[in-house]
Amino acid sequence: MSGFVGILSPHLQDADKSLLDACATVISSCCKDYQGRWSSDQADLRFGWLKTAEDTTNEELPFSMDGNIRIVGDVRLDNRTRLIKQLSQYFSGLTTATPDAYLVLYAYKQWKEQCLQYLSGDFAFAIWNEAENYLFCARDHFGIIPFYYSLQDDKLFFTNFFHAIKPITHLMDSLDEEVLKDYLTIGVNCRIEQTIYKQIKKLPPAHQLMYKNGQLSVVRYWETPVDIKPIRYKNNTVYAEHFYHLFEQSVRDRLRNSNAACSLSGGMDSSAIAATAKNILTATYGNDSTLLACNIRYDYLVSEQEGYFADLTAKHLGIPLKKYVAEDYMKNIAKPLNAWIPEPAVIPDATAENQILSDIEPFANIYFTGFGGDPMFEYGNIATSSSKAHRRKFQPIQDQWNMYRTFGFYTTPLFQKVKNWLALAAHGKKRTEENQMVMNTHQASTNVRSIYALSENPYWAALFETFHPGFSNKKVKVRQPFFSLDLYLFMLALPPHILFQKSLLRMAMEPFLPAAVTKRSKTPLFGNPHNQNLQNEEIRSALQKEMEHGNTFLTGKMDTTTLLADLNNPQESTTSHKTLLNILSVLSWRNAWNI
Repeated sequence: MSGFVGILSPHLQDADKSLLDACATVISSCCKDYQGRWSSDQADLRFGWLKTAEDTTNEELPFSMDGNIRIVGDVRLDNRTRLIKQLSQYFSGLTTATPDAYLVLYAYKQWKEQCLQYLSGDFAFAIWNEAENYLFCARDHFGIIPFYYSLQDDKLFFTNFFHAIKPITHLMDSLDEEVLKDYLTIGVNCRIEQTIYKQIKKLPPAHQLMYKNGQLSVVRYWETPVDIKPIRYKNNTVYAEHFYHLFEQSVRDRLRNSNAACSLSGGMDSSAIAATAKNILTATYGNDSTLLACNIRYDYLVSEQEGYFADLTAKHLGIPLKKYVAEDYMKNIAKPLNAWIPEPAVIPDATAENQILSDIEPFANIYFTGFGGDPMFEYGNIATSSSKAHRRKFQPIQDQWNMYRTFGFYTTPLFQKVKNWLALAAHGKKRTEENQMVMNTHQASTNVRSIYALSENPYWAALFETFHPGFSNKKVKVRQPFFSLDLYLFMLALPPHILFQKSLLRMAMEPFLPAAVTKRSKTPLFGNPHNQNLQNEEIRSALQKEMEHGNTFLTGKMDTTTLLADLNNPQESTTSHKTLLNILSVLSWRNAWNI
């Protein structure tokens, strides 16, 4: 786990370095195992590190191979063995103990900007070439690690640690009205390149930043391919084996120490991660390892059985389970914040997740979640698009037949499939504009439940930003095994029948989980807990006071008259509970600015 911050300017001033001292102090409060610094007349780089991997040597950044090119970064790589093998053709002395950020610099030394084609994992980094006055930065494919920057006059500031920006108060003088509107209306920042502060930008996922002689450019280095070759096996067992190989590798790449914690909701996604992590820990460390599972359950706001299935899974795996009652934290929704948070994305004390991160800090620095599992198994029109891209004219028909044979229905009417196939066959090998549009449909598929959303919907990157230690101020790195590039590309190549109802995940996990879990259908909550929570008179009263106090701030942004009327008369309210929660989050964040 790493934090970094840097500033570039033709002539750095003492005041600039003093500001960076304050920023580095914030980082060191979370990343205590090592602090590094390098500076020149035009660049100042700072770094903090907290050890979360037991298989590498200490990561001491800024690191340089030649005394000229240096890297700072927050880097955890997938497929390290493969990358080390590739790099060993050009460099000597590389071993499995070489830190991840060092491998990135070696890759850059060999392939320059094209190094990103060889990297996958969770990363944000900055590489500074002092002799050429050139900065090269990048953020990972899914945006797991954040990267913030601000260019003011001739000074470029950058960091992955949002809390480290607070000492530079002039960067937070003005708000971005569009982002603020997003937070007020939908509760998420939909501007993937912009923070709520007008002068602070975000490097989007799968993008690189280049800065030279005062000129800054940001370009995309990767996007989801439209011509993935379909994968079709003769039996489902082979699909399950291939999936589990990639899934286990994803968990293994993110689990490089003997102690870890994980979310265990009772559903398939988190249960699969828990079972796989337990297997890896046992095989690697034996009895000298511990996996702590954490479950959030509801007591009275809604009816659900997640707690029962979490208990069942934990007992089956032989792992301890710590239980949290959601209502114990949701009741804090209207209480003032006790600490500043960078953006109004969440009210920390109102979520059990915040308490979980605090509780596991003394025990482990790694926490797994099952986010991404639902969209990962969304089938949509993926198979059809990839089949057309590779001229497999009969493949969509075969896929639909397999879907019918397995589940008794087609994903779309069969006759329409036949019609589409005949139209394609009539054009021979020439791809029409219409066919090209079909292949590119994923570019507009930003629904959060679409598999394409994993890399294209701003919701996911925004969520990951709030989990990062630089936002949460917790000494815990949250890992997302479903956000693996190899796994993602594999899933895009599969037919619908193997994805529907998470059939593939269920088959792969049958040897490791109770049958009651693998055969259980996905069950939504019976009721809306946030809506029920807002029926509490004390909470509504506190929300009303917050809105009256923040009336001036909300003027021109929200219809405060209607909002207050709805709070006073909830039975005839036209305002959704979600909107009320969004407004409360923004007002709480605003009131906590001076903490």
